Amino acid sequence: MRRLQEQNNKGSQHVSRPIIAVLVTLLATLAMVVPLGLSALSAGQANAIDGQDETASRKPLLYRMLGYNNKLDSYQDELRMDFILRVKHNEFDPSCANSTGGADTRGSCNLAFAYQYKGSEYPAYYRRIKYLNTIASASSSDQPWSGAYKWAQNRDEYFTVHTIINSGLYDYLTISIEGDLALKNSADASYYQPGGANEPVNIYAVVGQQKGTLSCLVPGSSWNWVAGINDCATFNPDTMINAPDRVSNITSTLTADGKNFTLYMQTCQGTGADLQCSGPYSWVGWDGNPLLYGGSQSNWGMVTDYGFPDYNSLTLGKMPGSDPGVAPPRSFFAYWLNVRGSTIYNPDGICSETNSYYYQWVALKDSEWVPVDELTPKPVLVTGQQPSPNSLTTTVGAEVQASRYSAFNLPKQPDNPNEMFATDKDGNPMPAQKADGSINFKEAKAKQGLDGYFKMVTWPVTTNRDGSACTVSPEVYNPERKGLVGIRDGMNSSDIERNLSAGWTINSAFYKYDVPRPKDPTITNIENDADGSLDASGSVYTSKLDPVISGECTPSKDAAHPNKVVLYGEDPANPISDGQSQNGGDLVKTADTWGFKLGEVECKVDPKSKQGGSWQIQDTNKQYPSPDPGNKYDGYRRYHAWEIETTSGFGLTSFFSNVGTAYFVSGENVPDASKFSVTVPHTVNGSLPASSAVTFKGVASPVYTAWSSGKLGMTDSKMAISMKQNTASDWTSLLTTPANTFQRDAAVNTSSAVTDSTTGLTLSLTKTADSNWSWSLNIPADKFSGYNGGDETQMYDFQVEMINPMNIRSGPASIERKVDITPTTLTLERYDVFQVAGKAYKYVDGDTKVPETKGTVVHVTWPDNTGTDVTVGDQGLWQAVPPEGVNQGEFTAQVLSDDAESADPKGGFQGGNQSASVSHALEFRPSNSALPLTGGWPLSVLKILSLMALGLVGFVACLRNRQESRH
Repeated sequence: MRRLQEQNNKGSQHVSRPIIAVLVTLLATLAMVVPLGLSALSAGQANAIDGQDETASRKPLLYRMLGYNNKLDSYQDELRMDFILRVKHNEFDPSCANSTGGADTRGSCNLAFAYQYKGSEYPAYYRRIKYLNTIASASSSDQPWSGAYKWAQNRDEYFTVHTIINSGLYDYLTISIEGDLALKNSADASYYQPGGANEPVNIYAVVGQQKGTLSCLVPGSSWNWVAGINDCATFNPDTMINAPDRVSNITSTLTADGKNFTLYMQTCQGTGADLQCSGPYSWVGWDGNPLLYGGSQSNWGMVTDYGFPDYNSLTLGKMPGSDPGVAPPRSFFAYWLNVRGSTIYNPDGICSETNSYYYQWVALKDSEWVPVDELTPKPVLVTGQQPSPNSLTTTVGAEVQASRYSAFNLPKQPDNPNEMFATDKDGNPMPAQKADGSINFKEAKAKQGLDGYFKMVTWPVTTNRDGSACTVSPEVYNPERKGLVGIRDGMNSSDIERNLSAGWTINSAFYKYDVPRPKDPTITNIENDADGSLDASGSVYTSKLDPVISGECTPSKDAAHPNKVVLYGEDPANPISDGQSQNGGDLVKTADTWGFKLGEVECKVDPKSKQGGSWQIQDTNKQYPSPDPGNKYDGYRRYHAWEIETTSGFGLTSFFSNVGTAYFVSGENVPDASKFSVTVPHTVNGSLPASSAVTFKGVASPVYTAWSSGKLGMTDSKMAISMKQNTASDWTSLLTTPANTFQRDAAVNTSSAVTDSTTGLTLSLTKTADSNWSWSLNIPADKFSGYNGGDETQMYDFQVEMINPMNIRSGPASIERKVDITPTTLTLERYDVFQVAGKAYKYVDGDTKVPETKGTVVHVTWPDNTGTDVTVGDQGLWQAVPPEGVNQGEFTAQVLSDDAESADPKGGFQGGNQSASVSHALEFRPSNSALPLTGGWPLSVLKILSLMALGLVGFVACLRNRQESRH
């Protein structure tokens, strides 16, 4: 069967324009208006094609006829149909009738059908078809198969919905109908023609509120379905449909496509060579004729999803049930009738015997008909149908014969030589044909990748009574002779359609049927300042509030009807459901969480794509309606997309893609350097205390703090601390905080610590406010090396940077401090009552000595406990004179603080390094090294001696002058 296209469902799309013939100015105006009108028309047509515009039509629409008994016997007339109906999303709720009671008897469900019960004989007589629920409910205490079992036992006018398949704004309902017909039993000669006569049967689908939708008897008089009245003897569709936007004739498409019902008359007309008959008739079955599993009409639209229980028949005894996906034994049948059996009106027995026939199970695969390879890869010829010879002249009462001689899906029976048991060429059951006659549709579907709908089609084989060839209308009596029997792999679609139409569809079954939809697209990239690829969690950090979202898709095989990708941004008030990318059921239940439509583009062929195509759509951040604030920094947006096909005209969508999440991040703030402080340890008595460290403190106020909720979560910014000696060119990394250091949900006063895995340093933190943390880092003293005696080698910069989740660093903030942790070493070179003196220096780079900084204070404590402070001079020299009267005892000298840091930024004195003390006893006489003219005496003594020498020289000179003057 071919896909049925929507006919005129959108109505006229021609733009009505006033004819302007008088004023030239108005003509000029028209010249501007017309192009705009054409543009709007084109846009409207585009929406009509894909069926996914923002306003869904409530009018039900026949999407596809799967199988139906389009050939009807005028006496044994029954209505059987399997089809797909398109309705507005959520229009129909299957739970309107539970799977226990199972039936909508009062019109409480939002879907029903009304059909011409008596066809063209009484065209105004209509009957209602009610809903019977076969969809298992997880909330029900009944067995999952309860509804399916009730459907297998149905004998009345009911329909069931096998699956609800959501596709965008519409739901596609897979429906089976069973009902009685009362078509004309006699007619003029034009009806007695091979292949039957045209017999339209209107079937109206009614969605939404049923009460008052249709009138009965006269316009305005409600067809009171609520009262359980199913028949209306006078219904005129032209005047009695009160809600035309919710009612449609689903068979009008069949009529338009030449696929109407045909009526086979129950008898023949004429005699001998003038005998006129409709042709062989395949028994449709009704009530318990023939007797099947469940006792009724299990053969049509069988629901095999849940399996079946054992059935106890009063006539046949216990009939075994089956597992899910398996049809029980004796649940299908085939029997052919031929009313040319009269020996009076057809004395030569021309084409009177239809004792053989072909049958084949076919199925849909990607919406195309294929043989069921695991069951009947080619048509199966069945011979030996009884009775033979045939004597049937009317179908009236033929139920007795059909019940006795029908073939079933059972192993060969002793009293019935014909069978419907599929075997291979060696006589072994086909894989899906089980030994007890049951048929495993689950296995057939899985091995062949089928859609889940199966139907059995049969074709007659007819001969003359003497076994010679029947030559009357071979298309009807012997379609095999015209190549009209069966389908095979690789057959073109037109030939498949032709052959299936030539046969009779008698049995059908469903197992987890699904309408083939486009494959899901994939979101692979959300634009950021790097490559934008989604990480393992499906997310990206981006500074762009209007990012381009892109990914892969599956292009259409028909370039004239390209597949399209539609992107949605999450509505925070109705978050995306995780189930939307998994199966149709969850997609239906959570359709309100699709989000905001952001754009639609064609899926372009892309050889580099794994799916064969690619797409990209920009979130302009201008399409989010209030109260949604749009994309904001320190926030996020989740995206998903689906693919829409345009070939069918109905705009079937894929399931949703994976969810891609964009976390929007801006640059981090520069840390506040005014809150930095550095504390430097100092030596005590010439040595650093154990575990001495330089302590760097500050306050962190990250813009991005860590949070998580379900599968969502943003990481926090990182803080990087480094230092650099002024004379060095590179920064030394001290610590970078790991993820989740700054927890948004942490309580104020919460303390924590993190350790850098590379340096081993530990940062202590305390949360002081919602987004503020005080921190402290101890840097071991041995990190400060390289002092060579110059002040620059003791100056260090301490730097902090914040790194946002995109690894983009803020501007640095730093503080400069002098780190002098090298103690002074004092030596004594004179220690007598006239003077004590020595040198002050430091050891650097091992044993290298450098003079102590000029001005460093040396404190000397004398034996009488008084003290003198002297400063270091050039080359590290220092000296002190003992106080008057101090001429014996031990003195000590020590640098109490070398003033290494002078004042801190707030003016507080920090202190410096303390040297080890040196001491010695005062000596009364100078040492040999301090005798006059040896450089060791005090300068004052030398000055006195020099003056005395100069005086003596002057006195001698005066005496000599005086003596010379006497002469």
